[in-house]
Amino acid sequence: MVYNADGEFLYKFGSHGEGNGQFNAPTGVAVDANGNIIVADWGNSRIQVFDSSGSFLSYINTSADPLYGPQGLALTSDGHVAVADSGNHCFKVYRYLQ
Repeated sequence: MVYNADGEFLYKFGSHGEGNGQFNAPTGVAVDANGNIIVADWGNSRIQVFDSSGSFLSYINTSADPLYGPQGLALTSDGHVAVADSGNHCFKVYRYLQ
């Protein structure tokens, strides 16, 4: 769900599932400087990227070091996403091009 600075509901996006734009227990969210919304999806062990209106754009490529149950995330100023990988008991950092 997305709210404005005054706490008013604007819109919601996503649904339950495994497809693009679907979630199975979203557990972390961040917004980049362009307004894109980055979501950690615990149940699908992935990170999805949406535009500012909630339309699916892409996944962050984690294939070289797969996630297992990402819990939260943060964006760094140098174009990376740091994610708590609960299933692997560690933190991982991936390149995220804004």
